[in-house]
Amino acid sequence: MVRAFAEAGFNKFHLDASMRCADDPEALDEEEIARRAARLAQTIEEVCRNRQGSAPVYIIGTEVPPPGGANHALDDVLPTDPEAALNTIATHRRVFHEAGLNEAFARVVALVVQPGVEFGDVNVHQYKPENAKGLAKVLESEPSLCFEAHSTDYQSADSLERLARDGYRIQKVGPWLSFAMREALYSLDSIASELDPEYPPRSLMSAMESLMLEQPENWQDHYSGTDREQYLSRHYSYSDRIRYYWTSSKADEAVTRLLKTLSGHVIPETLISQYLPACWQRSMGNSLSAEALILDTIELALMNYPTPNPLTTA
Repeated sequence: MVRAFAEAGFNKFHLDASMRCADDPEALDEEEIARRAARLAQTIEEVCRNRQGSAPVYIIGTEVPPPGGANHALDDVLPTDPEAALNTIATHRRVFHEAGLNEAFARVVALVVQPGVEFGDVNVHQYKPENAKGLAKVLESEPSLCFEAHSTDYQSADSLERLARDGYRIQKVGPWLSFAMREALYSLDSIASELDPEYPPRSLMSAMESLMLEQPENWQDHYSGTDREQYLSRHYSYSDRIRYYWTSSKADEAVTRLLKTLSGHVIPETLISQYLPACWQRSMGNSLSAEALILDTIELALMNYPTPNPLTTA
């Protein structure tokens, strides 16, 4: 797989080999993880020697949260232990050296750590700098590295800025963007019902609810509680499991119908103020399409992140 990505021109690789294979023990030790990461790097290096462009850069570290966030409400999230972070760096450096990959290790630009941020089904654990002070000393001893933070979705702009100042120069975002897209689509769903009497109320939402009930495999192991609580989670959870359904033909048909309905109307500023208030100011004096409002909503989420620089866009 990494060979295919390298051949396709990808240049940033996260070498996380901590996931067990079928015949592995329940948890791999740091040494074996580093050896497997080195084998991946060796393959990437072989491909990149024979292609044009800049040399690949690497991220190491295995502090990766569950895909899509935690599946329960969060009380606390512990940052990575600084000694564990230093051990990860030292072990990878030694194993890469033993494999003749010193040049590749010199292009390791970041270490994935857990700064104490995460989101669950209904709540977000914001960054608390005082809880992660020990990690700052790791970067003092490794000045060529920065941190990569996963699950930075739904952090406040202040938290994201502080993360960047504290060395988390690569901040990964995922469900927040599809969550924002869903918010925009559902708001437009309500606007369409207001503008067109032939458009059934909450038509898109009804279609998505029907689809998720017909095909529950993408949400049923993640959402619990009463029927009503599961209903709310299916549509509004921070985990945003609904994102796995947007590519289905039924969802595509419902979205197409929504956008076609709205294409025949000028969306009044007052309805934008009512259903998409964050987009209202930009809509004043402008005739924004439904597609533009969707993109605006997604961009508003991205605007919480610090201004990019060469490290944050690696």
